[in-house]
Amino acid sequence: MKSKIYDMMYPLINDGSGTYELGDLNGYIDKIIEKGCLISIMENDVLLAFLAYYANDYENKLAFVSMAVVSPSTRKMGYGRRLVDFCFVDLIYKGFKRCLTEVNANNQAALNACKKLGFNEFERKGKYIVLEKLLS
Repeated sequence: MKSKIYDMMYPLINDGSGTYELGDLNGYIDKIIEKGCLISIMENDVLLAFLAYYANDYENKLAFVSMAVVSPSTRKMGYGRRLVDFCFVDLIYKGFKRCLTEVNANNQAALNACKKLGFNEFERKGKYIVLEKLLS
């Protein structure tokens, strides 16, 4: 799975758009595989989309969506929405009450998508907006 995520992410990070910012892609992938939860959509052994999230703060019942990526060739097919829906069901089943994510303030497409999913602005951290969704 690591190589599939790398192969999907590397061109997106280096496309010059600034949409995806990661200093250490290999380190990030190792971290989400070791400490996070991954949901993926694959077809014919090709990664089409994935969502990485952390569901490990049981004391505060707080989860964090780290990354959602859909291959440019399969966008507008509902894969991102399905991944997020599954994530929320999993978090609710595990007893989580809140879910945060962080988006670059200049990434209007991501902000709009998060708002459609029920996230609301929680706080600002430099050039990022932290969004919160209450889970029920």
